[in-house]
Amino acid sequence: MNTAQQTNGKVAIVTGASSGIGRGKYDIYDEMNFFIYMFRYINNISENYLAIAIRLVKEGAKVVIADVSEDAGKMLANELNTNKSEKIAIFHKTDVSKWKELISLFDKTKETFGKIDVGLDKIVINNAGIVGQLYGMLDDSLEGTKLAFQYMKQNDPQGGVVINTSSVAAFHPTFNVAVYAAAKAGVVNLTRSMAQISQLFGITVNAVCPSVTESGLTSHSIGILPENWWSSVNFVVDACFKCIYDPKTNGTIFTVWYEGIKEESFENYHPVFQAMLQGQRQSYLKSLENK
Repeated sequence: MNTAQQTNGKVAIVTGASSGIGRGKYDIYDEMNFFIYMFRYINNISENYLAIAIRLVKEGAKVVIADVSEDAGKMLANELNTNKSEKIAIFHKTDVSKWKELISLFDKTKETFGKIDVGLDKIVINNAGIVGQLYGMLDDSLEGTKLAFQYMKQNDPQGGVVINTSSVAAFHPTFNVAVYAAAKAGVVNLTRSMAQISQLFGITVNAVCPSVTESGLTSHSIGILPENWWSSVNFVVDACFKCIYDPKTNGTIFTVWYEGIKEESFENYHPVFQAMLQGQRQSYLKSLENK
C-alpha cells in the first residue's frame, strides 16, 4: 500500500504553514533537502508542513497551501510549480479559526482543481497548531475538520481522507500546556467520533499526534530533554501517509515518538454507549433514506 499510486493525481489541502512543529534530517527528500532547510529558516515555516507538501507533490498530488502567512505561502507555491508543465500548487490565505475563510478555501480548491467527487482524490491535512485562548484554539483544531467532513459528505460521496494533527499532549497533559492539551484531546475525540459514521461516505478520518519537536510550541522543553528524544519529521510524515495509503485505516490515532510511530489502543465502549451508538447509526441512516 505504500506506493505513490495512492496519491498520484489527487488534490491535497494542507493547513498550517508558519506555525506548529518542525525538526528533522530530511533523509527521505533527496534533492529537496537544501530547499526545505533554507525555506524553513528564511520564512519561519514548519518543516513538518513543508515535508508533507513536498512529498505529496513528489508523489503526483496537487496541493492547496492554506495559511495566514501570505508571502511565504505564495513563495512556497511558486517553488513547487517550478519546472512543472501545469500548475500543481496554489496558495490561499486562510485563518483556520474563521468559518467563512475555511469555506472560501474549499471553494477555491474546487474552482482550481475541480469538484471533490472522485474516490480518494481529495485529501485534507489539518496541520494548524496555534496556542491561544481556549475557544480560538478549539476553533483552529476542530472547525476545519468538521467542515472538511461536511464538504466531502455533500460533494464527494465516493470518499476522501481527513488527517488531523493532534499531539501526545492529548494523552499526557501537563499544567503548563493545559489549554493546548485540552484542545488536542478534543481533536482525538472528534476524530474517533466522526470515524464512526464517515465510512458510510467512503471518508476516512484519522489523527497524527507528534511528541516533542522543535517549534515555538515546545520551546519550554529545550534543555530539558536529551537531543535524541525529539521526534523526527520523517516519522510524522510517514504517519500521515499511512492514513493516505491505506483506505481501511479509519478512526486510528497515531502517536509519534523518537522511537517511531505507535498506533494507540482504546478500551471498548461501555455497553450503554455501544447501544446508543448503534441506535444513532440506524437513525442517521433512516434520515438519509428520507431525504
